Amino acid sequence: MTPAGKRALLITGAIIAVAGAGGYVATRYALHHKLTLDSYGNAVGGSFRLMDSTTGTMTDQTFSGRWMLVLFGATHCADEACTPAMQAMTTALNAVDPGGRKAVIIFVSLDPDRDDAERLRQYGESISPRVVAGTAAPFALADLAKEYHAPIERVSDPEWTYAMRMSPQFVVMDPQTRYRGSIDAHADAATMTEALRAIMATGPGSTGPGK
Repeated sequence: MTPAGKRALLITGAIIAVAGAGGYVATRYALHHKLTLDSYGNAVGGSFRLMDSTTGTMTDQTFSGRWMLVLFGATHCADEACTPAMQAMTTALNAVDPGGRKAVIIFVSLDPDRDDAERLRQYGESISPRVVAGTAAPFALADLAKEYHAPIERVSDPEWTYAMRMSPQFVVMDPQTRYRGSIDAHADAATMTEALRAIMATGPGSTGPGK
């Protein structure tokens, strides 16, 4: 290899190292620093900032222009309730938004100690492309859960030592991050479809039920 080639290789390696370090620092910052939340005047829900499943960060503004169905839980979910809930909501979204462009499921893990970026990525992919998973530091999660009226409950589990209980409802935020209602997370897909269709029909830019 020529001296010029070696220099180019070293420069490329340095750029990659700096980029990797920057991503790592951003992730650790998101997990260990308090983040200010804004309710936007909502009775329930509002802004959020989470470490996403690609070790970056995502905020409510990442999904501006899309409906957000927000659910709290963990990959180690009490009663294994989280996966069926998101599968049912996926079925509902496939009926209401067949193109897959209007809405997204935001899954917030309450277990950052075990749910790292890779685990969240694998978990979300195992359920549906519509699921985007993220987490944050415990104190930031506490603030976010309070904002979204989601209880944080850790229960003992014979297989996993402990598990986190799923929030009882999906919080529905419209494309302008305005609270539009909630849907029972334990409901079946047909019930979720009916509820989601009714809620989205009242949202911005709606043209009536089923449209």
